[in-house]
Amino acid sequence: MEVWLDTVDKSTLFRALTLFEEHHLLHSIDDGSGQKKYCRCDDTDACLTHTHEHEHEHEHEHIGCKHVHAYCTRCQRTFCIRTEQIPLVKMPEGFEVTDINYVVRGICPECQKKK
Repeated sequence: MEVWLDTVDKSTLFRALTLFEEHHLLHSIDDGSGQKKYCRCDDTDACLTHTHEHEHEHEHEHIGCKHVHAYCTRCQRTFCIRTEQIPLVKMPEGFEVTDINYVVRGICPECQKKK
């Protein structure tokens, strides 16, 4: 179901989404569709953060979420799969992770029924 918000200023909506992302209330998903999508963060699925120490201050950087996303190549919807964790990948020594994105592509059950 698509909802159109003709009366809402797009820049206001974008600023609100950016603010929510900065405060880890949601995270963006790059599912390869070319459209930025968002998923709600909550206590049961805490987003991954990395802590930097800068002159007596701790700065937390958001680097991704712990769960997997599924992208339907037919209807182009993205689903959060909160029951599956992103697999642990051993990175080379000195490699700093700045983003984690785990997307599985396929055809959702609803689109499969439409065959």
